[in-house]
Amino acid sequence: MSVALALLLLLMAGTSPPAAAANTALADLLFELQLVPLAGQTPPAFELERLSDGKKVTLAEYRGQPVMLYFWATW
Repeated sequence: MSVALALLLLLMAGTSPPAAAANTALADLLFELQLVPLAGQTPPAFELERLSDGKKVTLAEYRGQPVMLYFWATW
């Protein structure tokens, strides 16, 4: 993820595209990396199981608080 972002920044450093084009490029990159902010939108309800104790945790428990979910896996 950070490699792709660093590559994008290096490519952008050599050129100076218009601000609108740069914003579009950044938005496209974030979308491809699946880093899509949901500010102002209602996320779907779900629950996860804690690895430490197996207790179920729901997103509703964090209503009104900023939440960042980061899913990572190796295959």
